[in-house]
Formats: sequence, structure tokens, C-alpha cells
Amino acid sequence: MTKIFKNNTHVLFVSKADRIETRAKYTVILSPEFYWVKKVTLPVKSERDALKLAPSIYEGFLPAGEFSYEARKVGDAFIMIAYNKKQIAEDLEKIFAYKSDIVDIYFAQDALVGIEECLAVNDKVALSNMDGTIIQIPRACTNTKEGLSEVLADATLGKRKVKLSSFDNELLSTKEITLIGLIFGLLLVSFLSEYIVYKKALSDLDSQRTMLIKEENLPRTSMQLKSIKKSLLKKYKTQKKLREILFALSKVRLQSGEYIQSIESSTKETVIEIYVTNKEREDAIKQMIPKSYHIKESNMHEHILRLKIAA
Repeated sequence: MTKIFKNNTHVLFVSKADRIETRAKYTVILSPEFYWVKKVTLPVKSERDALKLAPSIYEGFLPAGEFSYEARKVGDAFIMIAYNKKQIAEDLEKIFAYKSDIVDIYFAQDALVGIEECLAVNDKVALSNMDGTIIQIPRACTNTKEGLSEVLADATLGKRKVKLSSFDNELLSTKEITLIGLIFGLLLVSFLSEYIVYKKALSDLDSQRTMLIKEENLPRTSMQLKSIKKSLLKKYKTQKKLREILFALSKVRLQSGEYIQSIESSTKETVIEIYVTNKEREDAIKQMIPKSYHIKESNMHEHILRLKIAA
């Protein structure tokens, strides 16, 4: 743990072994042990496109869990960062006795990217810049005497803050909370105004509807509307069936002097009366009726052939 005071907050470099009991406002810099970092060359130009490739870049390198990714464009290459938000949040809850004291969170990769030489964090570990990536190494691997505190005092932390779902609400400053409250208030006033206008328009429409029903003698209830719908549907089915039968009859070849005398149709059956010149024409005409129409009954009275066809 390395700490300095800056901009009314304690800038704190933390590792997983640290424990913070003192109440204060902290800007936290996460040690590289909280995340995974790689420098890669990709066939894309933007950070957004690079993020689409992040899961494949880290495939097989990450432990089980749900990971988020970030990309930093550096020249022709990209610094790719993979991290588990849930795990970091859980680790920080173990480190800080009061997680509400955390104001901002940064990756060491972003906050300390400007370091050029190894920096001693404590007597066990040091930080090193390896081709643009900030990594943590054993202190025994370097004889550096420069400490992290000196660098933190002049460090430009940048705008790349880490947002963790379980900490987001607590990472808002008073200014941000006030601004959000003001925006919410304005939205609420706007919503209430729209709601009042909506209710008035709805009332006007209801009045117009009532007047229209009264003037045009229209049905008032859904039961009446359903009844009308059922009746119209029944008429439609009957008319549709009648049109189909008329189309079928148009294919019946009547002889000279023969004609269709009447057609009566219902939802159950259609009765057709045909005037024929010869009583023996009954079978010939019945054969010309498509087989898809079932003839329930057939009889001949004088020259009138009467057919009952099922609906």
C-alpha cells in the first residue's frame, strides 16, 4: 500500500493483501494483480473494433468467471485489459472497512503508464513498464531505490476510471449526485406536464367517443360489439361459401334451355334448383359438381333438379 494526499483525497495504490481501516476519501489505483493486460497488434484501427476481438485474445488465459474488457490504442498496437468486476468489488470490500470511502478507481495501467523505470512498491514487490504495459514484479528482481510515492505525487491519473456495478452508486460525488437529482427533477416535472396533457386529451377523446356513440346509435358495450362481430363473421362465412359454390357451378355445362332457378345458402348447407330440359340430365349434372362439394340430397320434380350440398 502506497498513499499520498492529492486533490482532497488520498491517492492509494493497493494490492490484494492490503487492509484499510482509516476513514478518508480514497482514489484507488489497482495493482496489476487485479486484472490481466496484454499488448497486441490487431488488424483494426479503433478501440471499439479491438474490443470485439478481446474475448478471443484472452481465450484460454483467464480463470472461470464473467470478464469485462477495455482497449487502449498505443501507436499501431493496443493495450488490452481483462478484469472481473464482481471479483474486484469483492476484493475491495475485504480491503476497505468502509467501501463508501472509495471515490474513484483506476487501473495502474492507466494511472502509472508514464513510469519509465522500476518503482518499489514495498519491500516485496515493484512495478515495471514493459513495452508500455505496467506489470508487478518481485522486488528481488530489481535494485531500484525509487519509490512509488514520489511518482504518485506528480501522476496524472487521467479520465479512464474503473466502474464496478456494486460500487457505482457510491462512487458518485456530491456534485454528480446534485446534478443527477436536478436532471431527475426536471424530467419528473416534464413527465407530469406530459401526463396532464395526456389525461386531458384522453378525456376529450372519451367525450367525443360518447357523443359519436349517441349520435350514430352505435353499440356501447364490448358484449354488443362481440355480438355484432359474430353476426358479421357468420354472414361473411355464408357469403364466402356461396361465392365458392357459384364458382363451382360456373363450370357446370348447361344445355340450351337449362338454367339455375334458385340458390339458398346457410352455414350448414346450400340448396340449388336447376331447370333441366330432360329429367335424365340429373346424373350428368351431379357428375359436373366438384367432388369437394358433398351432395347430401338430390331429387327431381318435373323439370326441376333440386340439390342439397353440405357446407
